[in-house]
Amino acid sequence: MSRTITTDEANRRLGQHLLAVVREQDARIPAGRRAPRTVAEMRARLAAAGAVLAGTEVTA
Repeated sequence: MSRTITTDEANRRLGQHLLAVVREQDARIPAGRRAPRTVAEMRARLAAAGAVLAGTEVTA
């Protein structure tokens, strides 16, 4: 007895697969080379870069 997969189920499975692949690949990128994903990450990176330029390094 075969089960028919609906479009919604196929889309859900594809989404789960793609998310797993992206997370695996993302984990392989060294932290210093990873692009900021959120506004908070972007602001923290800019603040750290500004502090380095000003000569007062910030440790995050």
